[in-house]
Amino acid sequence: MVKISAKLIKNHRTIKSITYKNVCEYYSSDFYFHLSETCRKLDIATPVVINYHRESYEKFNFIKFKPGDFIDSVNFDELLIENIDV
Repeated sequence: MVKISAKLIKNHRTIKSITYKNVCEYYSSDFYFHLSETCRKLDIATPVVINYHRESYEKFNFIKFKPGDFIDSVNFDELLIENIDV
């Protein structure tokens, strides 16, 4: 099962948070799919993902995206993604 906690942070405060769940087993190749579904639930664009992001998520169960990781401008300071199905 895949369970992801996502938080939008602005001025050091959480402005929106959700929990994404999917009954599928997690595979590295599905990271982008789960991230894009999480972002869809938050009603934001999906950030540009590089191997570093996926590897950090898998190694540390946590990843932080900054506004520079998005192609479009965003109205928050950070997107925090955490694997809560450890």
